Amino acid sequence: MKKIVLPFLVCIFALVSFTNVENCSVSYKGIYAFKLDNEHSAILRFYEDGTVLASTSVNDYLDVFTWFHKENKDMVLTGKYKIKKCAIKFEVTGVTGTQKYEGTIRGEALEVKLTDEATKKTATRTYTYFPLGL
Repeated sequence: MKKIVLPFLVCIFALVSFTNVENCSVSYKGIYAFKLDNEHSAILRFYEDGTVLASTSVNDYLDVFTWFHKENKDMVLTGKYKIKKCAIKFEVTGVTGTQKYEGTIRGEALEVKLTDEATKKTATRTYTYFPLGL
């Protein structure tokens, strides 16, 4: 009886442990996009060194990677992000101003509240990840 109970308990513990694990990291080989209208999206891109880029773009995401990278930092808002457990926080700044983001990583989506520093207006958005075969 003891031989059956121990493996059974180990299996139950493993199932409970692994079902509560969430993917609380961002992906680096694509972009996160939030559709603003039929033609434009707000986009985010993350790098392993902690850099984050933000901009708006037409909805052709393949075209985005021709210009949406660190070398074009004068064309985008840039900043540094921090992840603690499943929470993400960052501030991006550029010619058009500063925006603050706070939210949660949920698999391949980011649920964030962003605040425009100049106007203090806020918006809640869910960004979806789009891999682009880099």
